[in-house]
Amino acid sequence: MAKRRFARDVIGVFNSNVFSIITGLLASIILARMLGPDKFGIFTALVIIPTIVVSLTHLGIRGSAIFHVGKGKYDNNELVSTVIILLIIASILGIIISAITYFIYDEPNFTMLMIGLVLLVIPGRLAIIYFGGIFLGNDEISKANQMNWITNAINLGLIVMLVWGFGYEILGAVIAFLISSSIVAIYGLVLIGRSFKIRLKIHRDIIKSLLKLGILFSVSFFIIQLNYRIDILFIEKLKDATEVGLYSIGASIAEQLWQLPLAISIVIFSRTAGAKDKAEMVSTTAVLLRLSFILAIIAAIAMYFLVPYLVPPIFGDEYIPSIRIIQLILPGIIMIVIFRILSGHVAGLGKPEIAIYIFLPALVLNIILNLLWIPEYGGRGAAMATNVSYSAGSIGYMIAYARIVRVPLLEIITFKKSDFTQIRQLVKGLRR
Repeated sequence: MAKRRFARDVIGVFNSNVFSIITGLLASIILARMLGPDKFGIFTALVIIPTIVVSLTHLGIRGSAIFHVGKGKYDNNELVSTVIILLIIASILGIIISAITYFIYDEPNFTMLMIGLVLLVIPGRLAIIYFGGIFLGNDEISKANQMNWITNAINLGLIVMLVWGFGYEILGAVIAFLISSSIVAIYGLVLIGRSFKIRLKIHRDIIKSLLKLGILFSVSFFIIQLNYRIDILFIEKLKDATEVGLYSIGASIAEQLWQLPLAISIVIFSRTAGAKDKAEMVSTTAVLLRLSFILAIIAAIAMYFLVPYLVPPIFGDEYIPSIRIIQLILPGIIMIVIFRILSGHVAGLGKPEIAIYIFLPALVLNIILNLLWIPEYGGRGAAMATNVSYSAGSIGYMIAYARIVRVPLLEIITFKKSDFTQIRQLVKGLRR
């Protein structure tokens, strides 16, 4: 039964992610074609700032909420009420810091109206993150899935109407981003209100406990997000918006290989927080790591040869340079699958600080290589820097993971016949 539920949860998250991929891809195609590389690059750079800032100011409450709800240490009504209070605080903090960041970044292509609308997106995005953590901690994975795919579906519909239909270009894309996030945030609040009794009362012990672990989640997530996205800000400053548009399309296509590992990681995190059999979780995580890595390699090889035929007719000839970026960045995308799988287990064990220790040096390396390679090679230089950073971080994380769970590294990475037997058992259980 446990294996059947695990398989169903993974497939449920994966199916949600696949739908998100499709809607997100369609939205990207429309924006890429309607805006062109230059304006698409401006839009990408515009929304990346609050994305990075929110990764820090969300205070790690999503991960901390999953852990605390899963452990059942506090009354869930009080815990969820406290999470909502922290959501309000984090929203205000995120808006202030993002506004300051825009002022310092001083990009002339960003109008005050654009910046103002993007800042208003922050509370909605944070709400989706927080509510998703509550649902995952309460083992309501289907509700957490809804928060993602509904957002993308509404966003796509609004982009079709505002950008394609009315020709509002960047402004239309920003409005779509704002409305879709706000609608789903309100929907999530309604779901939360049906399951829990919300009272906006301050519980200092719960706040202290949430933040004690949450800050570690927040800092680790912030560092990871910087590793993922800081290259876009460097490209915009060291090259131009067109190069940002070309690179962001290439990177976003390649990153779709993360969807299955991401689905697995979410379920592992949710399961680990309340797991009784630690040894079984280690064994299951190792099996999933090995199989996900092989699947990522196979998918990457297919993508490498297919993108030259798919990118021009889908996105337009203007994005032909994105093909080389996709092909260059694939090794790093494959390597980060290691981190994606293992991080779910480590986070579920309440040790998010491990990502800080490993990926902070990787971030410094990424920044140095971006500064060296982007002026000469543009997006291709950023892709090469990403490969080095992702590979170094993932290998270091895997070594740290082996020490944490006290299992030899070779045992984690060595394939076994039983790996495929377990997968067959999961599939059989799912069919039943």
